[in-house]
Amino acid sequence: MNPLPARYESLFDIAPVGYLVLDEKCTVLFANKFCAGLLGTDPNIIMNQDFCRFISDESRLMLSSVIGGSTPLAGNKTFELTLITLNGAATIAQANVVSLVNPDEYLISILDMTYRRQSEDRMQGLTQKLRDLSAHIEAGMEKEKKRIAREIHDGVGSSLSALKMELSLLRRRLGHGNPDPEIEKHIRSMSALVESTVDLIRKLATELRPEVLDELGLIATLRWYTRDFGERTGFTTGFTVYPKDFKLDPVLSTAVFRIFQEIMNNIAKHSGAGKVTVFLRKQQHQFLLRVKDDGIGIREEELNHKRSFGIIGMQERVKLLKGQLRITGIKGKGTTVLLEVPLQPNPQS
Repeated sequence: MNPLPARYESLFDIAPVGYLVLDEKCTVLFANKFCAGLLGTDPNIIMNQDFCRFISDESRLMLSSVIGGSTPLAGNKTFELTLITLNGAATIAQANVVSLVNPDEYLISILDMTYRRQSEDRMQGLTQKLRDLSAHIEAGMEKEKKRIAREIHDGVGSSLSALKMELSLLRRRLGHGNPDPEIEKHIRSMSALVESTVDLIRKLATELRPEVLDELGLIATLRWYTRDFGERTGFTTGFTVYPKDFKLDPVLSTAVFRIFQEIMNNIAKHSGAGKVTVFLRKQQHQFLLRVKDDGIGIREEELNHKRSFGIIGMQERVKLLKGQLRITGIKGKGTTVLLEVPLQPNPQS
Protein backbone atom coordinates (compact mmCIF):
# COMPACT_ATOMS: atom_id res chain seq x y z
CA MET A 1 0.00 0.00 0.00
CA ASN A 2 1.29 3.47 -0.89
CA PRO A 3 1.82 5.36 2.40
CA LEU A 4 1.51 8.74 0.64
CA PRO A 5 -1.88 10.34 -0.08
CA ALA A 6 -2.64 10.45 -3.79
CA ARG A 7 -2.75 14.25 -3.81
CA TYR A 8 0.86 14.38 -2.62
CA GLU A 9 2.21 11.63 -4.86
CA SER A 10 2.23 13.85 -7.99
CA LEU A 11 4.12 16.55 -6.09
CA PHE A 12 6.84 14.06 -5.18
CA ASP A 13 7.01 12.85 -8.77
CA ILE A 14 7.83 16.31 -10.18
CA ALA A 15 10.39 17.12 -7.46
CA PRO A 16 14.05 17.39 -8.64
CA VAL A 17 15.07 15.31 -5.61
CA GLY A 18 14.76 11.58 -5.03
CA TYR A 19 12.10 10.55 -2.50
CA LEU A 20 11.22 7.11 -1.23
CA VAL A 21 9.40 5.59 1.71
CA LEU A 22 10.83 2.54 3.47
CA ASP A 23 9.48 0.34 6.23
CA GLU A 24 11.58 -0.85 9.17
CA LYS A 25 12.96 -3.70 7.01
CA CYS A 26 14.10 -1.24 4.28
CA THR A 27 11.40 -2.43 1.90
CA VAL A 28 10.50 0.22 -0.68
CA LEU A 29 6.88 1.34 -0.17
CA PHE A 30 7.11 4.33 -2.50
CA ALA A 31 9.69 5.82 -4.85
CA ASN A 32 9.29 8.89 -7.02
CA LYS A 33 10.48 9.09 -10.62
CA PHE A 34 13.62 11.04 -9.79
CA CYS A 35 14.74 8.45 -7.23
CA ALA A 36 14.13 5.61 -9.69
CA GLY A 37 16.08 7.58 -12.31
CA LEU A 38 19.06 7.77 -9.97
CA LEU A 39 18.94 3.99 -9.81
CA GLY A 40 18.57 3.71 -13.58
CA THR A 41 15.16 2.10 -13.50
CA ASP A 42 11.41 2.66 -13.19
CA PRO A 43 9.50 3.25 -9.88
CA ASN A 44 7.35 0.15 -10.43
CA ILE A 45 10.41 -2.09 -10.67
CA ILE A 46 11.84 -1.12 -7.28
CA MET A 47 8.49 -1.10 -5.45
CA ASN A 48 8.40 -3.76 -2.68
CA GLN A 49 12.11 -4.43 -3.23
CA ASP A 50 14.76 -4.38 -0.50
CA PHE A 51 16.38 -0.95 -0.90
CA CYS A 52 19.66 -2.37 0.43
CA ARG A 53 20.09 -4.07 -2.96
CA PHE A 54 20.63 -0.62 -4.47
CA ILE A 55 23.29 0.72 -2.08
CA SER A 56 26.86 -0.15 -1.13
CA ASP A 57 27.76 -2.33 1.88
CA GLU A 58 28.93 0.67 3.93
CA SER A 59 25.73 2.56 3.10
CA ARG A 60 23.70 -0.49 4.07
CA LEU A 61 25.24 -0.52 7.53
CA MET A 62 24.62 3.20 7.96
CA LEU A 63 20.99 2.95 6.83
CA SER A 64 20.31 -0.06 9.05
CA SER A 65 21.65 1.78 12.08
CA VAL A 66 19.27 4.66 11.38
CA ILE A 67 15.98 2.88 10.66
CA GLY A 68 16.53 -0.61 12.01
CA GLY A 69 17.64 0.21 15.53
CA SER A 70 15.72 -0.40 18.72
CA THR A 71 15.58 3.33 19.48
CA PRO A 72 12.98 5.29 17.47
CA LEU A 73 14.41 7.94 15.16
CA ALA A 74 14.10 11.38 16.76
CA GLY A 75 14.08 14.32 14.36
CA ASN A 76 15.98 13.67 11.16
CA LYS A 77 19.27 12.04 10.23
CA THR A 78 21.52 13.13 7.36
CA PHE A 79 24.34 11.00 5.98
CA GLU A 80 26.13 10.12 2.76
CA LEU A 81 25.42 6.93 0.86
CA THR A 82 26.49 5.29 -2.37
CA LEU A 83 23.75 4.24 -4.77
CA ILE A 84 24.39 1.26 -7.06
CA THR A 85 22.41 1.42 -10.30
CA LEU A 86 21.08 -1.66 -12.07
CA ASN A 87 24.03 -1.53 -14.49
CA GLY A 88 26.51 -1.42 -11.59
CA ALA A 89 27.45 2.28 -11.70
CA ALA A 90 27.99 4.07 -8.38
CA THR A 91 26.44 7.43 -7.51
CA ILE A 92 27.37 9.48 -4.42
CA ALA A 93 24.26 10.86 -2.73
CA GLN A 94 23.20 12.65 0.43
CA ALA A 95 20.28 11.06 2.29
CA ASN A 96 18.00 12.69 4.85
CA VAL A 97 15.75 10.35 6.86
CA VAL A 98 12.65 11.33 8.87
CA SER A 99 9.95 9.23 10.51
CA LEU A 100 6.41 9.43 9.17
CA VAL A 101 3.28 9.37 11.32
CA ASN A 102 3.53 5.61 11.31
CA PRO A 103 6.74 4.99 13.36
CA ASP A 104 7.61 1.99 11.17
CA GLU A 105 7.76 4.06 7.99
CA TYR A 106 10.50 6.46 6.96
CA LEU A 107 10.64 9.16 4.30
CA ILE A 108 14.07 9.51 2.71
CA SER A 109 15.13 12.36 0.45
CA ILE A 110 18.12 11.64 -1.81
CA LEU A 111 20.25 14.34 -3.40
CA ASP A 112 22.73 13.42 -6.12
CA MET A 113 26.17 14.64 -4.93
CA THR A 114 28.20 13.36 -7.88
CA TYR A 115 28.50 16.71 -9.63
CA ARG A 116 29.18 18.51 -6.37
CA ARG A 117 31.85 15.97 -5.42
CA GLN A 118 33.46 16.27 -8.85
CA SER A 119 33.40 20.07 -8.53
CA GLU A 120 35.00 19.86 -5.08
CA ASP A 121 37.68 17.50 -6.40
CA ARG A 122 38.39 19.84 -9.31
CA MET A 123 38.54 22.80 -6.92
CA GLN A 124 40.93 20.96 -4.60
CA GLY A 125 43.09 20.03 -7.55
CA LEU A 126 43.11 23.62 -8.78
CA THR A 127 43.93 24.90 -5.30
CA GLN A 128 46.85 22.47 -5.04
CA LYS A 129 48.13 23.53 -8.46
CA LEU A 130 47.95 27.18 -7.37
CA ARG A 131 49.86 26.34 -4.19
CA ASP A 132 52.48 24.46 -6.18
CA LEU A 133 52.78 27.44 -8.52
CA SER A 134 53.05 29.77 -5.54
CA ALA A 135 55.83 27.62 -4.07
CA HIS A 136 57.66 27.62 -7.41
CA ILE A 137 57.36 31.42 -7.69
CA GLU A 138 58.42 31.84 -4.07
CA ALA A 139 61.51 29.70 -4.63
CA GLY A 140 62.37 31.75 -7.71
CA MET A 141 61.90 34.98 -5.80
CA GLU A 142 64.16 33.79 -2.98
CA LYS A 143 66.83 32.86 -5.50
CA GLU A 144 66.53 36.26 -7.15
CA LYS A 145 66.59 38.05 -3.78
CA LYS A 146 69.76 36.17 -2.89
CA ARG A 147 71.37 37.17 -6.20
CA ILE A 148 70.34 40.83 -5.87
CA ALA A 149 71.45 40.98 -2.24
CA ARG A 150 74.87 39.63 -3.20
CA GLU A 151 75.11 42.08 -6.14
CA ILE A 152 74.24 44.97 -3.84
CA HIS A 153 76.62 43.87 -1.12
CA ASP A 154 79.55 42.85 -3.30
CA GLY A 155 79.05 45.31 -6.14
CA VAL A 156 77.52 48.57 -4.95
CA GLY A 157 78.70 48.13 -1.37
CA SER A 158 82.28 47.47 -2.43
CA SER A 159 82.27 50.45 -4.81
CA LEU A 160 81.00 52.77 -2.10
CA SER A 161 83.60 51.49 0.34
CA ALA A 162 86.30 52.13 -2.27
CA LEU A 163 84.91 55.64 -2.84
CA LYS A 164 85.03 56.29 0.89
CA MET A 165 88.69 55.24 0.97
CA GLU A 166 89.47 57.49 -2.02
CA LEU A 167 87.84 60.47 -0.29
CA SER A 168 89.81 59.75 2.86
CA LEU A 169 93.05 59.58 0.83
CA LEU A 170 92.20 62.81 -1.01
CA ARG A 171 91.50 64.57 2.24
CA ARG A 172 94.86 63.51 3.68
CA ARG A 173 96.75 64.67 0.58
CA LEU A 174 95.03 68.02 0.46
CA GLY A 175 95.59 68.45 4.16
CA HIS A 176 99.35 68.75 3.64
CA GLY A 177 98.87 71.72 1.36
CA ASN A 178 96.48 73.73 3.56
CA PRO A 179 93.44 73.26 1.33
CA ASP A 180 90.54 75.60 1.04
CA PRO A 181 88.21 75.13 4.07
CA GLU A 182 85.28 74.81 1.67
CA ILE A 183 86.93 71.88 -0.03
CA GLU A 184 87.55 70.26 3.34
CA LYS A 185 83.90 70.82 4.24
CA HIS A 186 82.69 69.20 1.01
CA ILE A 187 84.99 66.21 1.44
CA ARG A 188 83.65 65.65 4.99
CA SER A 189 80.08 65.95 3.73
CA MET A 190 80.72 63.52 0.87
CA SER A 191 82.38 61.04 3.24
CA ALA A 192 79.39 61.18 5.61
CA LEU A 193 76.99 60.70 2.69
CA VAL A 194 78.95 57.71 1.40
CA GLU A 195 79.00 56.17 4.89
CA SER A 196 75.23 56.55 5.35
CA THR A 197 74.68 55.10 1.86
CA VAL A 198 76.86 52.10 2.72
CA ASP A 199 74.73 51.52 5.84
CA LEU A 200 71.55 51.77 3.75
CA ILE A 201 72.93 49.33 1.18
CA ARG A 202 73.79 46.83 3.90
CA LYS A 203 70.31 47.17 5.37
CA LEU A 204 68.66 46.63 1.97
CA ALA A 205 70.82 43.60 1.24
CA THR A 206 70.02 42.15 4.66
CA GLU A 207 66.28 42.69 4.22
CA LEU A 208 66.41 40.99 0.83
CA ARG A 209 68.35 38.00 2.08
CA PRO A 210 70.41 37.91 5.29
CA GLU A 211 73.84 36.54 4.47
CA VAL A 212 73.96 34.90 7.89
CA LEU A 213 71.00 32.66 6.90
CA ASP A 214 73.08 30.92 4.25
CA GLU A 215 76.34 30.97 6.17
CA LEU A 216 75.31 30.16 9.76
CA GLY A 217 71.76 28.81 9.49
CA LEU A 218 68.33 29.60 10.88
CA ILE A 219 69.05 29.74 14.61
CA ALA A 220 71.88 32.28 14.30
CA THR A 221 69.75 34.34 11.90
CA LEU A 222 66.71 34.46 14.20
CA ARG A 223 68.90 35.25 17.20
CA TRP A 224 70.56 38.12 15.30
CA TYR A 225 67.24 39.37 13.92
CA THR A 226 65.63 39.38 17.37
CA ARG A 227 68.52 41.34 18.87
CA ASP A 228 68.55 43.79 15.95
CA PHE A 229 64.75 44.15 16.21
CA GLY A 230 65.07 45.13 19.87
CA GLU A 231 67.78 47.70 19.10
CA ARG A 232 65.77 49.26 16.24
CA THR A 233 62.41 49.40 18.01
CA GLY A 234 63.36 49.78 21.66
CA PHE A 235 61.58 46.53 22.58
CA THR A 236 62.89 44.27 25.32
CA THR A 237 63.53 40.89 23.70
CA GLY A 238 64.16 37.37 24.88
CA PHE A 239 65.41 34.44 22.82
CA THR A 240 65.38 30.78 23.87
CA VAL A 241 66.20 27.73 21.77
CA TYR A 242 66.09 24.02 22.67
CA PRO A 243 68.30 22.19 22.05
CA LYS A 244 70.94 24.92 22.02
CA ASP A 245 71.66 24.54 18.32
CA PHE A 246 70.22 22.57 15.43
CA LYS A 247 69.92 22.81 11.67
CA LEU A 248 66.97 22.68 9.30
CA ASP A 249 67.06 22.22 5.55
CA PRO A 250 67.51 25.44 3.51
CA VAL A 251 63.96 25.54 2.09
CA LEU A 252 62.35 25.18 5.51
CA SER A 253 64.81 27.65 7.05
CA THR A 254 63.94 30.28 4.44
CA ALA A 255 60.17 29.79 4.90
CA VAL A 256 60.43 29.99 8.70
CA PHE A 257 62.57 33.11 8.48
CA ARG A 258 60.05 34.86 6.19
CA ILE A 259 57.20 33.94 8.55
CA PHE A 260 59.26 35.21 11.49
CA GLN A 261 59.95 38.46 9.64
CA GLU A 262 56.22 39.02 9.12
CA ILE A 263 55.45 38.25 12.76
CA MET A 264 58.02 40.76 14.00
CA ASN A 265 56.90 43.42 11.51
CA ASN A 266 53.31 43.03 12.71
CA ILE A 267 54.43 43.35 16.33
CA ALA A 268 56.35 46.54 15.53
CA LYS A 269 53.42 48.08 13.62
CA HIS A 270 50.33 47.00 15.54
CA SER A 271 50.99 45.44 18.95
CA GLY A 272 51.84 48.43 21.16
CA ALA A 273 54.06 45.99 23.08
CA GLY A 274 57.20 46.61 25.08
CA LYS A 275 58.51 43.07 25.30
CA VAL A 276 58.82 40.20 22.83
CA THR A 277 59.95 36.67 23.66
CA VAL A 278 60.96 34.07 21.07
CA PHE A 279 61.11 30.34 21.73
CA LEU A 280 62.29 27.64 19.31
CA ARG A 281 62.29 23.89 19.76
CA LYS A 282 63.19 20.98 17.53
CA GLN A 283 61.98 17.49 18.32
CA GLN A 284 62.48 14.35 16.29
CA HIS A 285 59.55 14.97 13.96
CA GLN A 286 58.51 18.55 14.70
CA PHE A 287 59.81 22.11 14.69
CA LEU A 288 58.11 24.69 16.89
CA LEU A 289 58.38 28.49 16.90
CA ARG A 290 56.52 30.61 19.46
CA VAL A 291 56.58 34.41 19.49
CA LYS A 292 54.80 36.21 22.32
CA ASP A 293 54.36 39.93 23.01
CA ASP A 294 52.78 41.88 25.87
CA GLY A 295 50.83 44.33 23.70
CA ILE A 296 47.15 45.11 23.18
CA GLY A 297 46.27 41.63 21.85
CA ILE A 298 45.05 40.91 18.33
CA ARG A 299 41.26 40.76 17.86
CA GLU A 300 39.32 38.00 16.14
CA GLU A 301 38.05 40.32 13.42
CA GLU A 302 41.63 41.33 12.61
CA LEU A 303 42.62 37.68 12.21
CA ASN A 304 39.79 37.02 9.77
CA HIS A 305 39.82 40.32 7.89
CA LYS A 306 40.01 39.75 4.15
CA ARG A 307 42.68 42.45 3.79
CA SER A 308 45.01 41.04 6.45
CA PHE A 309 47.47 40.14 3.71
CA GLY A 310 50.38 39.59 6.08
CA ILE A 311 48.46 36.92 8.00
CA ILE A 312 47.12 35.41 4.78
CA GLY A 313 50.66 35.22 3.40
CA MET A 314 51.90 33.48 6.55
CA GLN A 315 49.05 30.99 6.43
CA GLU A 316 49.81 30.11 2.81
CA ARG A 317 53.49 29.57 3.60
CA VAL A 318 52.52 27.30 6.49
CA LYS A 319 50.18 25.26 4.26
CA LEU A 320 53.06 24.67 1.85
CA LEU A 321 55.05 23.36 4.82
CA LYS A 322 52.06 21.16 5.85
CA GLY A 323 52.24 22.83 9.25
CA GLN A 324 49.91 24.69 11.58
CA LEU A 325 49.81 28.37 12.53
CA ARG A 326 47.81 29.53 15.54
CA ILE A 327 47.45 33.18 16.50
CA THR A 328 45.72 34.02 19.77
CA GLY A 329 45.27 37.39 21.43
CA ILE A 330 44.06 38.43 24.87
CA LYS A 331 42.89 42.01 25.20
CA GLY A 332 45.46 44.04 27.10
CA LYS A 333 47.73 41.04 27.64
CA GLY A 334 49.30 40.45 24.24
CA THR A 335 49.40 38.08 21.31
CA THR A 336 50.96 34.65 20.89
CA VAL A 337 51.89 33.19 17.50
CA LEU A 338 52.60 29.46 17.44
CA LEU A 339 54.06 27.76 14.38
CA GLU A 340 54.36 23.97 14.22
CA VAL A 341 55.95 22.23 11.24
CA PRO A 342 56.38 18.46 10.78
CA LEU A 343 59.90 17.27 10.02
CA GLN A 344 60.96 14.30 7.96
CA PRO A 345 62.79 11.70 10.10
CA ASN A 346 66.55 12.10 9.68
CA PRO A 347 68.87 10.05 11.92
CA GLN A 348 71.76 12.39 11.15
CA SER A 349 69.95 15.58 12.26
